[in-house]
Amino acid sequence: MMHFKPKIPSTWGKNILTSVLGTTISILLTFGTSALVESREKANTQRQTAMMVIHDIDVCVNQMEEMAKDEEERNNAVQYVLAHQDQIATLPEDTILLAMLMLANYNDNHTIFDNAKENIFKSSQDIWSNLDNMAFIDNMEKFYRERKEIESLISKSPTFTKPITFDEWNQIQIDSKANNYRIDYAALLKEKLKDRKVQFNIDNSTARTRFYRECAQKWRNISDRNKFIMNISDEELAEYIKNSQHSGSSVSKRDLTGQWERKAEGIRDYYYEFLENDSFNIKIIMHWGNPFYNGEIHLSYIYGGKWNLKDDTLFMEYAPKSMEAELDTSRISYRPEMRDSVKGYIRLLNIAAWKQSLRESLERSRRDTFPVTTNKANDKIEMVVSRDDDGNVKSHYIKRLKDSNVFK
Repeated sequence: MMHFKPKIPSTWGKNILTSVLGTTISILLTFGTSALVESREKANTQRQTAMMVIHDIDVCVNQMEEMAKDEEERNNAVQYVLAHQDQIATLPEDTILLAMLMLANYNDNHTIFDNAKENIFKSSQDIWSNLDNMAFIDNMEKFYRERKEIESLISKSPTFTKPITFDEWNQIQIDSKANNYRIDYAALLKEKLKDRKVQFNIDNSTARTRFYRECAQKWRNISDRNKFIMNISDEELAEYIKNSQHSGSSVSKRDLTGQWERKAEGIRDYYYEFLENDSFNIKIIMHWGNPFYNGEIHLSYIYGGKWNLKDDTLFMEYAPKSMEAELDTSRISYRPEMRDSVKGYIRLLNIAAWKQSLRESLERSRRDTFPVTTNKANDKIEMVVSRDDDGNVKSHYIKRLKDSNVFK
């Protein structure tokens, strides 16, 4: 019998074999790892997209709830006016104005909902390639279709549209010139309550409130269904909202020291001065224009206090007694025949009353806290001024001032 002895590979052969095996394993690991990473990235993109549009539903739910609440408050005001029509001239001004909010269209913008998230959801090829849950996609398409239909209904149906149109409101303001641009809201409301369009709108107020709440509940059900389908918890969604609305880097005391400004609504300028000795000054300039005159009247007030920064949170403790106020009328000019109207308007501004009101406001608040972050250039600061129950934030952005004499 012949016996064969295995031939032991040479050193060169061993090296070749090891190299081939190593390369093969490396290729397998590379492709396997790449596939795993790609799978994880896809899953992460899918969840981020899902949370983005689910949050969009929740925002619209809150909008509809707010619309229902506003409708109820305004209808209560209108019903109170209707019950006291004989004394309408003596009713509280805030009640009259609240009733007018229900009836008059003060702007020509018919857009109710922000469709930015919808556009992203529908137009991004990456999203469609990563979202492979058809039940979720169907729910979102149903929601966006319904939202568009409801927005159209609210902007066009006589049940929802304001009876005093935007053009009519503009004409009312033009006609007020005969009364030195003053609108007698009580007399206007008394007259409009006789209009059949106004009566129709008032009669449908309860139906509008119910409609808004029904929409809110229907969309809340879609949101809950989508969270269940995608296995997204309320806590995970809250964390997503918090992270998506928080940007910037941590702020140091050195970053914040200096002067800053914030323009607000075109009629107010805010200036902040944070000093190294932990004190601060805030100056607010209000701009008032009026058809009586050319230019602007400025009311400026300044106050101070102490500030501290800890864990990216700005603590500000106000000193109400430091409040100072000044009225500047040097920037206006007017025709001689408007002199009495201008002087009367200036008296109505009543700087002493403004100063007292602002001081009392500071006495009530005394201290504020603002989470803060800065951009890479350290020339802008984000101050989070409020956060609602759903995690939505309202922020102010202040810009660094250089070589400013605003506090001198």
